[in-house]
Amino acid sequence: MDLLQQLVEKLCVLARTNEPNRVALVEKAIDEYLNDKAGIVRLSLERLCNAIEREEADRRALEDWSIAKDYIRSRLYRLA
Repeated sequence: MDLLQQLVEKLCVLARTNEPNRVALVEKAIDEYLNDKAGIVRLSLERLCNAIEREEADRRALEDWSIAKDYIRSRLYRLA
């Protein structure tokens, strides 16, 4: 399984929980994924964004992807 799919699965679990420190866990998971992507951070963020959109399209109940999406947008904004 590739690193992107592993990350999406981890984010999927977090999207279903009401963990009090979910924001920090989502950001940490994304940052760890990006650490392996030096030099291609923008492309990696865009791939992750597309993967999340595909997951969201499945519209599974009780999944909230807003934290991950907001964090990715903020990272992309900082790269601009």
